[in-house]
Amino acid sequence: MPRCAWILIGSLFLILNQTIGTAATLAIPFQILAWTVHTPAALVMIASLAGWHLLNYHAPRRRRTAPAHP
Repeated sequence: MPRCAWILIGSLFLILNQTIGTAATLAIPFQILAWTVHTPAALVMIASLAGWHLLNYHAPRRRRTAPAHP
């Protein structure tokens, strides 16, 4: 992940830690994961997002051919 993403995640964690406490802040990702695993619509959304990401950012690239030397 880019450095700016880590800075964003860290700052959000610290904001949540200051407002609701460490235990609740650490419990949030696990609650979201449990909800996602048990909700078919959420699984479909994640799968479609992953497919979109793969097609747009990790699509096969054409092989570059070296220019012919004169």
